[in-house]
Amino acid sequence: MTTPETPPVPAGLATARPTKDPRAVRQRAILSAAAGFMIPFVAALPFVGGGALSVTWGEMLFAFSAVIGVWGLLWCVVSLGWDRGLRFDPHFVFVPSAAAAILMWMFVYIGPETRTGVLQGWYIVLLFSAGLLSMRGILALNLFMAGGYLGTLQVLVSRGEPISWPFEIGLIIFPFMLFTYFYATVLERLRRDRVEMKTRRNQLSYFALTDPLTDLPNRRRFDDHLLHLSALRSRLGTTYAVALIDVDNFKDINDSLGHDVGDRVLVELAEIVRGALRQSDLAARLGGDEFAILMAETNVAEAKIVLERILREVSSHRFSAPGVQGGQVTVSIGATECEGDEAPKEVLRRADAELYTAKREGRNHLAVSAPRRIEKKQESI
Repeated sequence: MTTPETPPVPAGLATARPTKDPRAVRQRAILSAAAGFMIPFVAALPFVGGGALSVTWGEMLFAFSAVIGVWGLLWCVVSLGWDRGLRFDPHFVFVPSAAAAILMWMFVYIGPETRTGVLQGWYIVLLFSAGLLSMRGILALNLFMAGGYLGTLQVLVSRGEPISWPFEIGLIIFPFMLFTYFYATVLERLRRDRVEMKTRRNQLSYFALTDPLTDLPNRRRFDDHLLHLSALRSRLGTTYAVALIDVDNFKDINDSLGHDVGDRVLVELAEIVRGALRQSDLAARLGGDEFAILMAETNVAEAKIVLERILREVSSHRFSAPGVQGGQVTVSIGATECEGDEAPKEVLRRADAELYTAKREGRNHLAVSAPRRIEKKQESI
């Protein structure tokens, strides 16, 4: 009847851990609710037609068919994805709960002597909304249930059932509404705790995968994404490019101007790198003044165009950090692309070797390694 929310994750930082399928969760909840509605039928079977219950076998069959039909319809709504269009009911709680209330009115109409048990069963229905509905939403459902219950009693009175309104209102309806108010208070507290826990969980997930200074993914997220691209390479044959970026003489900036200035330089450098990439690319801070870039479905020649632009933008950028002169901050970049089915650590090793080549060639330089498969093809010619 309900589904737990899947915690939102910042864009570009989704983990590889699988999440629960909301459709499957809702389908299981509907099956559980349908099974719960079957319990009264099983319990009432020995008393049907024997005088203990004023219910005929025909009425039992009608009620059973109605229960199967209602929950079957809700199952189809979820299976077809129509529940996603209910903006007023994002957790798919109101509609199933309202359906449960209508079925309960039917039980009261068919077997008036069961009405007290039906009201008690309503609390079980509300448990499906625990942690999902606000107190206002729960009270609205309770008013809907109580209003329909009173309307059903009025119909029963009109057909001659011996129902005492003072008794119903004073000893059943009023205690029911009073208790449901406190019940709603408890469920509201559960909802607030759930929202707080979800927020904390999202924060922990975010900071576990994010560099707190630059707001870029950290080494852990980089390694996860590298493994993901490597798996795509093995399965689909797509290539990817890896680039390592190191700030030239960054230690001198820290020593002469202070770590606060150095941190500001790293923050602005991260903004430059991030702005030069596509949404499908990933830039990460590996630690210190070292950054890395992963470019999916990109060969080294295509990556070189982007990396050369980053090189120019960094060297020409006017950093706002005090004491940093124009052109003082430059970077060296080493890049390569995946070759065959090589391990990710081997791709990183070659990118790191190119980074050292860029450093040896005077810094503020880009060094790339051409794929060996191209070299072999040229040799064969």
